[in-house]
This record gives sequence, C-alpha cells and structure tokens, in this order.
Amino acid sequence: MDKDKNARGAQWSRRVVGWLLSFALVFTAWPQTTMLAQDTQAPPKAPRGPEYATKTPEELQQLVAPIALYPDSLVAQILSAATFPEQVVEADRWAQAHPDLKNEALAQAVDRMNWDPSVKALTAFPSALGNMDKNISWTSALGDAYYNQQRDVMGAVQAMRQKAEQAGNLKTTPQHVVTTQGSTIIIQPAAPDVVYVPAYNPWIVYGPPITIWEKHCPSCCRDSMSCRWP
Repeated sequence: MDKDKNARGAQWSRRVVGWLLSFALVFTAWPQTTMLAQDTQAPPKAPRGPEYATKTPEELQQLVAPIALYPDSLVAQILSAATFPEQVVEADRWAQAHPDLKNEALAQAVDRMNWDPSVKALTAFPSALGNMDKNISWTSALGDAYYNQQRDVMGAVQAMRQKAEQAGNLKTTPQHVVTTQGSTIIIQPAAPDVVYVPAYNPWIVYGPPITIWEKHCPSCCRDSMSCRWP
C-alpha cells in the first residue's frame, strides 16, 4: 500500500516538474532565445484591457520583488499564469474547494480543467497560487507587464537577484542552487524532482532602499523578518 502511494506521489512529482521545466527552458534561455521560444511555445494570450502604460525599470523591479528569488521554473510559471488572472482566481477557489485532492488525483482533476498549463501547474503550489488570488491587482499588473514588456520583466528579475546577492541574501541552500552564467543569476531546485517555494521578506532581503509595489501585500510589516511572501 505504501509502495503504491509512494509511486503515485513520485508520478505526480514528475508531472509537476515536467510542467515547470517546460517553462524553465524558456526562462533560462533568455536573453538569447526567450522571445522566439515564447512565440513558439506559449499559447495565445487573451486581449488585454485598457491601453497599457509602459512601466519604468524601477516599477518593474517593485512588481517582481516578491517572486524574483523563486526558482527559475516557478518564476516562469507565475509570470505566465499572471497573464490569466481570472483563471488564477478560479483555480485557487477550486483548489480551496477540493483540499483532499493530492498527487495523481489532483493531476487528473486539473488536467480536465480549461486552464492554461501554467495555471494548472500552480495548483501544486497552493501558497503561491493563493497569494496571487489574494493580491489579484498585483497579479494583474504583473501579467500586463509580462505580456507587454517581457524582456524588461526578465531584466527586472535579474536586477533584484543581483541586489539580493550584493546584500548577502542570495546563496545556495539545501533547497536551492544558485549559479551564474555570465551576468545571469540562475536559481534551481537542489533536488530535481522537488521544488520549494521560498519564504522571504521582500522589504529586507534586497537591502535598502527597496519599495514593493504599493498594492501588493498590504498586510506586510516593513520592519520585521517575520513578514514573508507567501
């Protein structure tokens, strides 16, 4: 019985990692091939709302600060899922209504849903999905920025990682491996079949001065390491 349970758990883990890796390949290929890869792999996005106002590098850094230190594969999923905010809300509410679904049962149920693959993958990370739902205005802004300024958003992620590294707060841990290729900082899971969602205080981890997007995480305390997202 335990052997069957472990086998199903391993199968679910491989499926989730497969979802993540399909986007990680796009993420880690930037800047050389990201735009081409997204054009060929990503599904067409729904038309956006009002005319988009281009954001400055500083504004983009504020937007990505809460997720910039996540593993590359998870960052890529969140950015893609953020372009479908309605699906994010629906998926989170659905996940809350089905807390008993785990592993392969969850995978099979999610496969039947008419959601983008990135949204489906995030059901395996309820804390990240839940915070995207709770901070839906931030999620929508992040999705709009990624849809309209993909290269600039990826650059903002790298800028925030560099700040965290300079502040001494981005290092290899038992959960994550941090490496550098040229000027690109890469964060990968230490174990290939396990993806951890790190918890950190975005007000502190990057070193001063740092401002988080004003509508994000209003309950966060700015002077305590106990404040974390998610």
